[in-house]
Parts: sequence; C-alpha cells; structure tokens
Amino acid sequence: MSEKGPDSHRWLISYADYMTLLCAFFIMMYSVELLDEKQYKAVQEALDGMFTDNAQQLLPQPEVSTTILEHNNGIMPLYETITQQLQVFIDSNELIVEQEGEWIKVRVKTDTLFPAGGWEISDEMMDLLEQLAITIRPIPNEINVEGHTDDVPINSALVVSNWDLSALRAVAVVRAFELFGIAPQRMAAMGYSYHKPIFVNDSDEHRLANRRVEILIKQGSLNQPWSREDNIK
Repeated sequence: MSEKGPDSHRWLISYADYMTLLCAFFIMMYSVELLDEKQYKAVQEALDGMFTDNAQQLLPQPEVSTTILEHNNGIMPLYETITQQLQVFIDSNELIVEQEGEWIKVRVKTDTLFPAGGWEISDEMMDLLEQLAITIRPIPNEINVEGHTDDVPINSALVVSNWDLSALRAVAVVRAFELFGIAPQRMAAMGYSYHKPIFVNDSDEHRLANRRVEILIKQGSLNQPWSREDNIK
C-alpha cells in the first residue's frame, strides 16, 4: 500500500482567502466613489476621530453639578442662623455678630457679663449665654472663647494681672457653655490681656469697647459627634 504525499492543492485555500479580501477592498473603494463630497467628509471625520484625541468629544459629557459649590460652604446660612437667634440681644446692643475669615465672631462687652474686676457671670447674663449655647450647640464646629481687657492695671487681691483676668473670664464662659450642653472637646479658652485691642486705649469709650469676650465659631463642620443635647436634664 503506497503512502500519499503532501496535498499539492492546499495553496488554493490561501489564494481564495486573498482573492476574497481583495474583492472586498475593491467593493469598499467603489462604494466610497459613489458618495458625494459631503458624505465623504462625514465618513472621513468619523474615521479620523476614532484614532485621535478628539474621540473623547464623541462621548457624552456629564453635566457639571453646582449643587456642592452652591450648598457646601454653608457660610451665610450659619451666620444668618446665629444672627436671627440672637437678634434680641443684638438690638439691645448687648452683643455684636460679625464674620472674620473662616470664623463667626460673637462679641460681648465684659461690663455686661462680669462685675468690675471680676469673672463671675451675672445671673441675667447667663440667660444670654444660654440662648447663645442653644443656637450653636447643634453645630459641631470648633469654638474659641477669647478674653480681652483694657490697659488699666488690675487692682485686686485675687487677680494679679490683666492676663489672669482675661483668661479667667474666657474660662468662665467656656464653663457656662459646658453647663448648657456644648461638648468641651469643641472649645478652647484664651486670655489676651490688653494686647489685642479694637481701639487705642485713649478714652473711656475705647476702653469700654476693648473690655470684651469674643466667642468665635468656626465655619464648616468638623463632622464630630459632639452634641450633648441628650445629656441635658
């Protein structure tokens, strides 16, 4: 029985594939010739766009939302909330609410809060601090309480300097806020003596304005679970 050699007609398969591709190429070229100039340019631009950076423009672009930009800073809403809640005290000139950079500042004259040379908050002024605490308690933001004096040296057996007096007054306000349910982790007390005056200490009116406590509430949430409302009896 004789063995068969390699198939001598196998080349016809490759040749047939080649002719099929060649025929498809000429059909495509003929079809392009039938297109008018406008259609040709459209096809050309579509093909070019597939292989260039412009291909990104063919994809639908997501709409840019301004919701976060419009509602995320929360600066004016927080300022307006505090102002509205304290409007009675603002109208009676017992305090001033201002914006200063990233802080909202509530300024209270110390002659309103404390007796001369003292740091114990009067009973009627505890109502003011309680209303302020109720306003800022749900807002989990940092709070700094600053005590300030004028440049008149303190003359007291209990307080030896304006540094001590300004710090003791700031601490007294912080302790009142803690009593009214503001978490202590949020707060800091600082005394500046007479070294950060609003006005030059050259008149009784200016010294009165310089004797103050400033409560600064940072704008923007720290996302801390610091509310103590549930603990208030």
